[in-house]
Amino acid sequence: MLVGYKRAQCKKVLVINRKGGAGKSTFAIAMASFYAHQKVKTEIIDLDPQGTSHFWGSKTEGVRTTRFLPSSNVPFSLALRLEADTKITVIDSPSNFSRFEMEKYISMVDKIIFPVQPSPIDVHSMLGFIKDLINSPAFKHNNVELAFVITRCKENNQGTEFVHKVLQHMKYPLLGTMSEHQAYQEMFSEKNCFLARYPELDKPLWKNMKKWLNVDMTQTTNVEDEAQKKVADTTSTTYSSILKKHY
Repeated sequence: MLVGYKRAQCKKVLVINRKGGAGKSTFAIAMASFYAHQKVKTEIIDLDPQGTSHFWGSKTEGVRTTRFLPSSNVPFSLALRLEADTKITVIDSPSNFSRFEMEKYISMVDKIIFPVQPSPIDVHSMLGFIKDLINSPAFKHNNVELAFVITRCKENNQGTEFVHKVLQHMKYPLLGTMSEHQAYQEMFSEKNCFLARYPELDKPLWKNMKKWLNVDMTQTTNVEDEAQKKVADTTSTTYSSILKKHY
């Protein structure tokens, strides 16, 4: 059964970074895969025009996916509907958006995860954006929680020490580091969870994330098979189509 976005009782997590190439969609997909692999009812909402997360979710068993373009004239909360028994919804933000759009995204979530690459350029870009984010009315009013993840880490963890030092001056937690392992790319192309072949991959990160998000891990009893899985695409949604569904 579908319910309105605001009525849905699931955990709603926004993965956001205004800078492209930060590994945002890769992390969003990995997070959704992490929960779906454990039979936790998972949804992923793709706000990025590139549609990477939507493409992955539409081909992956156990994940319901919705694509919504911020340019749509339909309000975010009105256009989106979630399964009533969903436990976690992952929202993959676009890379470029206005401050007004950022306010809309923040107002619709419980928690935010900010992926950042271990480079001085990415950290510099992060600092300006984080200042805008934590000072936004929606962030303060809704008591949204924020955490960081260092993405695309090399085997020698080059650059991560610098990011650690910067984040130490902030009151927000660092969940861990996500390696640039081939398993994350294979997950996208082969549609298998990285845990299936590499159960120990970046284990500290996923353990910390699981604890911080505190998602209800109760397994869904009736898991729909691939043929029955509902894939929603609201890119062409209009006010008239919504009114027809509800009245």
